[in-house]
Amino acid sequence: MNRTEYFLILLALGSLWGFFEMISLPVFILCSIGLLFLFLGRKLVDIPGTSIIIGLIVCFYKTYGNNFFICQWAGVMGLAISFDLYTSFLFKSNWQKTINTFLIGIITNVSSLFIFVFVVVIVFREPNWIAGGLDRIINYSLYSILPAAIISGLLTSHIGSYVGSKLKGLNAVIPKKLLPGIYLTATILLWIAASIN
Repeated sequence: MNRTEYFLILLALGSLWGFFEMISLPVFILCSIGLLFLFLGRKLVDIPGTSIIIGLIVCFYKTYGNNFFICQWAGVMGLAISFDLYTSFLFKSNWQKTINTFLIGIITNVSSLFIFVFVVVIVFREPNWIAGGLDRIINYSLYSILPAAIISGLLTSHIGSYVGSKLKGLNAVIPKKLLPGIYLTATILLWIAASIN
């Protein structure tokens, strides 16, 4: 695959994740879905930095369809940056092993919590989070991040990895000239859906 095909894959995955982010789902489910797409993307395009690109696409998609919210950007980018650090540096060549997939699913959520809190409380000083204080952070950790970490470690990280492997095999079957058109069409339809919102 060339760079254009890689980018179209990332664009389609980021847009699809962004579509789920536009649906009113609990935060722990959105985080779990995010891990699914991060594993799927990394399985298809195993290059450091690609997870961050997917995260940025999600953020732009959400901003386009639903205005800008720093909390949403911080949450998505916290996941994308954490995931990229673990798959590119800490686990590097063996991130695809089942035990590592499990661990990455858990610790990505936990470390993204620290990035999120740092951004919304210290950098941007988001009023709702400042007013909520430590109680709000603890509640968010227990009722959003902890369930997301468990679901991601046990379920969605493995699903993303599995589906990524299957899609990789499917890419070999579908004629190469059709693939960019499929990714681009899916992306256009998803952005049209965002504009309707």
